[in-house]
Amino acid sequence: MLTEKTYKLGVLYGIGPETEMLTQKFVGNLINNEEFCKACEILEQNVKCDKCREHVKSHANSIYFYEKVGENVPDFVEDPEEFLPKSLPQVDFIMVVGIHQDLLSGLPYYLKDKEVKAVIVPIEDPKWVPAGLQVQVLEEFEKYGIQAVFPKPFCSLSKELNDYNKIGFHLTNEHEYIDEFIDCYKIGEPVVSFLLSKDGESIEDACILQSAPCGSTYYICQQLKSKYFKNGKSGELSLNERISKAHHAYPCNASMDQDSILKDSILHVGGYLIRNAIRRELNLEEQEGQKLVYVIK
Repeated sequence: MLTEKTYKLGVLYGIGPETEMLTQKFVGNLINNEEFCKACEILEQNVKCDKCREHVKSHANSIYFYEKVGENVPDFVEDPEEFLPKSLPQVDFIMVVGIHQDLLSGLPYYLKDKEVKAVIVPIEDPKWVPAGLQVQVLEEFEKYGIQAVFPKPFCSLSKELNDYNKIGFHLTNEHEYIDEFIDCYKIGEPVVSFLLSKDGESIEDACILQSAPCGSTYYICQQLKSKYFKNGKSGELSLNERISKAHHAYPCNASMDQDSILKDSILHVGGYLIRNAIRRELNLEEQEGQKLVYVIK
């Protein structure tokens, strides 16, 4: 019998209530304690917990540090290491959420001798990592032989190379450790599976094979189950509208600001990704009308 490989994960996050809240969602989804998800309790029908996360593995023992950085940082930072942790436990992966841009620019040099396999820098707000800084830092990670990825939004993270996962812009040339991160924690671009009714007209159950890092995939799919519809009817909402309503109600905390690369808000792109994941599984067109074309080529 094969023994499942275990990894060590560290988290660095920036100051500010929104950044901290997003980080808590990402980490909460990985820890998966009983208090993390209350999806069923706030449905209109006020049903009891359906325990859809009951078999989801907790990675609480995988998280070796969880540290806020960037307090009392001046406008211009000459020595980023002065404001980064003086010592770090040895870990395989580091998740970096919304830290000061000058600290981010100094991160590759800071980590060069720390034997980190990969660094994951999710971008949920355009202000966190401008495109020029993203390319610069990615090149520095390449220089020091550290694999890195900049998913925007975090739920676009995928083992497939596509418009959201481009080598040289989002991703280092070598990225097998990024793939290991995705396989281990089962987070990234949502992947779902449904059990349909005999007539194929409704969803009886859902299985989340890979969740958005914030955990919203469980919440959204839970609300697509037919038993939660009043009198078994889905009402006047279309599938897209129902998905969008659940996505906003979770809520998705990505920025609503226009992103210069995506040509849309990061929140909207997150909504498109879960919508298309569900439509693919139901053998529907990924998108009504024109497909996503606004990502830079």
